Amino acid sequence: MAYREVYRVQILEIIRRWQVGESQRSIARATGLARNTVDKYLRTAVAAGVSRGGGPPDESALVALLQHNAPGPAPGACPAPLAAALAEWREQIARWLDQDHLQLTRIHELLIRDGVIVSYTTLRRFVRQAGLGRGGKHTVRMADWPPGEAAELDFGRLGTMVDPATGKRRVVWALALVLLYSRHQFVWPLTRQTLEEVIAGLEAAWRFFGGLPRRLILDNFPAAVAGPDPLNPRLTRGFLEYSQARGLLVDPARIRRPRDKPHVERNVPYVRERLFKGGSFRDLEDLRGQAEHWCLEVAGLRVHGTTRQLPLEVFRREEQARLQPYDGVVYDVPLWREATVHPDHHISFGQALYSLPATTCPPGTKVEVRGDRDLVRIYRRGQLVKVHSRQPRGGRSTDPDDYPAERTAYALRAPDRIVHQATALGPNVAAFAQRLFEGPLPWAKLRQGQKLLRLADTYTAARLDAACARALDHDLLDVRRLERILRLALELPEPAPPPVVLLPLSTRFARPGSAFDHGRRRARLALAGQGRLPLELAP
Repeated sequence: MAYREVYRVQILEIIRRWQVGESQRSIARATGLARNTVDKYLRTAVAAGVSRGGGPPDESALVALLQHNAPGPAPGACPAPLAAALAEWREQIARWLDQDHLQLTRIHELLIRDGVIVSYTTLRRFVRQAGLGRGGKHTVRMADWPPGEAAELDFGRLGTMVDPATGKRRVVWALALVLLYSRHQFVWPLTRQTLEEVIAGLEAAWRFFGGLPRRLILDNFPAAVAGPDPLNPRLTRGFLEYSQARGLLVDPARIRRPRDKPHVERNVPYVRERLFKGGSFRDLEDLRGQAEHWCLEVAGLRVHGTTRQLPLEVFRREEQARLQPYDGVVYDVPLWREATVHPDHHISFGQALYSLPATTCPPGTKVEVRGDRDLVRIYRRGQLVKVHSRQPRGGRSTDPDDYPAERTAYALRAPDRIVHQATALGPNVAAFAQRLFEGPLPWAKLRQGQKLLRLADTYTAARLDAACARALDHDLLDVRRLERILRLALELPEPAPPPVVLLPLSTRFARPGSAFDHGRRRARLALAGQGRLPLELAP
């Protein structure tokens, strides 16, 4: 039976009505209390010295009456029979909790199986009062965040979906973002938790909300958190740069600490049950469109279990105007890499080559490279040393001023050395090498010249010389296409067609032309029938 508290004013009303002569039945009817409750308080009042014809109870008598408000059995009373039955199973319940690590719901099932018929509430109360297990988790309610101040981000597995492009099943994750004041949320389904995908989801969230919060509490995922330290978490360079560009204060939650982001922690199962399960989606883009509609029409218009308000209405009324403005410009996700300066004073980034000043970055220097859609910036120890335009795969960006002055002569002699080695492989190879190094920066093509010499080891010098002759005929000065000629054997001459031999025709079955003159044959048969021509001569 549920416990009901009797207030001080109700106790005074019971005594006042009793002192004026009302019966316990009429007092119970007037106050809405049970007759047993009325009788209990009257007996306690009489024991405390309150008489029917006297005055109201003093403070000491009221204290004695208020002691009956404590929930549970009265002091000194015998324990409930169900609690006494559980006391016999105390050691077994402790073993299930501490050693077997069973949940209390499973222990309740096992007790019922063994004939101990108790309610789950009674079992939970017994475990708490007996101090078994880890005990109840005590917590306090955190202060509410101001409007537009913070949001929480979490990832959760939604399920699998067939990719229409490949026909294979792929795991779909949900990026869930909840604004802490209004509890309005945004869901972005994705298949990879990379930096590019996460930033795309965040950009979609800012467009959805029409602004940004000032603080973002996020989960520990590798694309954003490089060092998940509980005291000093370290963000990745790419995500830190994004937070600075958007004006976000990022606060990573601790690993396996769901209370660090309680508003979004239990939100992913809600998204999975109410959005994904039982739904029909053509592809990932269709799922994202339905998720945005669901956030507005379903999640945003439900009565929130904590605030008891509609999140979308609270967001539009109190929080949306407090968010930071969002400019709507698509963020260009940068790519950071570490590189080493090669002996030719270039680095490799994105399968393209970029030169560096020899004075500040000699060969062997470790540098940091940041590449976006248009530019490649190269840093050494945090200082910007060079900026190049972004080159496609296989491209090259060389600044002649980056080469050291004292090595210019060596750089000029190196192509001559390759031409000298190419002369030994054939005249066409030498001519190809000479034309390859024509121009103001011959040392910029040293790698192609070295690859030209290595082709002779793979395909023989004779074939290389023939391929160079074919390439020069078509003015084709590209070592990669020269290698393709060799791989397809296009430099070999086409074989001559075999001679046509006319075989003599056999005359065994030959017949004269008169044999095909059927009119003459019929005339001869007619003369033979008239007896004018012997029959053996008719055909």
